[in-house]
Amino acid sequence: ERDLAEEYGIAYGTARRVVQELRDRGLAITLPGKGTYIQAPEPGPADGGDA
Repeated sequence: ERDLAEEYGIAYGTARRVVQELRDRGLAITLPGKGTYIQAPEPGPADGGDA
């Protein structure tokens, strides 16, 4: 989150909220001691997947 804040010129708190929102939507996963990774979204009804 600190790297994101610095790279994009945003406040650290804003970067934390963005990462939390991505986690809440299932688009990111944080592995303790390893970092936060973006993951592919789960297919939903609009994508032809099961709902």
